[in-house]
Formats: sequence, structure tokens, C-alpha cells
Amino acid sequence: MADFPKTEELAGRRAVVTGAAGSIGRAIVAALLAKGAAVHALDRDADTLAQMAVRHGTLLQPHAVDLSDRRDTDRVLAALSSAMHEHCDILVNNAGISEVLPFADTDDATLDRLFAVNFDAAFRITRALVPALSCSDAPAVVNIASELALVGQRGYSAYTATKGAILAWSRALAVELAAQRIRVNAVCPGPIDTPMLAAEFRIADDPAAARAGEIRTVPIGRIGRPEDIAAVVAFLASPAAGFVTGATWTADGGKTAM
Repeated sequence: MADFPKTEELAGRRAVVTGAAGSIGRAIVAALLAKGAAVHALDRDADTLAQMAVRHGTLLQPHAVDLSDRRDTDRVLAALSSAMHEHCDILVNNAGISEVLPFADTDDATLDRLFAVNFDAAFRITRALVPALSCSDAPAVVNIASELALVGQRGYSAYTATKGAILAWSRALAVELAAQRIRVNAVCPGPIDTPMLAAEFRIADDPAAARAGEIRTVPIGRIGRPEDIAAVVAFLASPAAGFVTGATWTADGGKTAM
């Protein structure tokens, strides 16, 4: 993972990042830490969180949690409230899972699992942290959606529903929370070099051809890196984006412009 330049832009800020142990999540954590923020990192992967804590030191606080489990999520929310002294400046709802299935084969359990992690957890965590965000002088929420909230693709009907919900909710939330000075924006990553994308290539008849075909759909000529998304998130979380709310930022190398 590339290093981000060190600044003090977010010095003294307290951030919460979900899905922090995944490829994009780790990059987001690194970007916020590089700008001086302290980060509470949430993920079900306790081992990776522990490794991140060793690497980043006391500015990173790990919280192992299964966001598909409401009781476990509530447990961590209570711990966060205590650890952050009911003050939060930045919330990044990044946690997400994907399933590639034909619509007719998508059963209720799969649908429920996707919504539980991709949408319900973001909704409930944000709702719980609004009072803490309201204590900040520059609060920001950044929700991670997907290019597939904007365009259709076979095999992703349930996943796209969750990400479309994130976009619609982000716009409504931006309007509703504006009176509390809480900015809310969404980021739609395109194809990013992550294990999730690699797994999708592996189920193709020819994984190498699938990857090459994906690259051909991106005008900029490459698959994105987690750092590409993290840089956008860090900007939207910063004072430099102080007049930006209710917006959808697409970071896809131009793919959805075609």
C-alpha cells in the first residue's frame, strides 16, 4: 500500500471507519491517519485489526465486530461512545460484501445478509453517532456506494439494490442533517484492485480475459487502487470539502461516463 503524505489537516479529529481491515478500508484508515486524525477501526477481521494497531500505534483503536449482527454492532457502538467521549468528527461507512448470483437464484438469506452489512449497518451506526457528530465543529459522513449504484450489471441485482439504497439515503440524510452542520456524501468506486474483485474474476471461464475485459471498460486504462478511493474519502472528510454535501463522487476512471 502506498504511503500518504503526512499533514496536520485533520489533527485532533476523531474518525470511525467500518470495513477497516479490507483493502479499501485499510487505505482509508491510512489516509486519515496521515492527515493527523485518530481512527476507531471496525471490522470482523480481528487479526488484521490487531496488525494495523501494531503498525499505526495509539492513533488507531481496533474494534472487532460482526456488522451483520445487530447485538454485536450495538455492543461496539456502546464501546465507541465511551472511548470517544461522545465526540466524533468523521464517520466513513465503508463495510460491504458482494455476491454474484442470477436474480432468480438470490434467496432471502443472501438478500438479508447483503442488506444487513451494506445498508442496515451504515444506517444504524450513523443514527447512533449523530449526537456525537453534532458535537464536532466540522462533522462529516462519507458513505461508500459503488459504480453499480449507477449502472446495471448481470448477477448483481441484490448488491446493486444495497448500493442504490446507500445513494438515496445519503442524499436524504444530507438534507436532514444540514441543520446540525453534518455533511453527508457518497463515493462510488469503480473496479478497484481488491480481493473482492479478484474473486469475481476467478469465477469467470477465463479470469485473465475477464480482467483484461474489465480494463478495456475503463477510459483511464487501468483498474483502480484502494488509495484512489481513500484520497477521495479523505478530501470529503476534510475542511477543504466544507461546502460539499449531498453529493455523489464517482471514482471509476471514467467508466460510467461512457
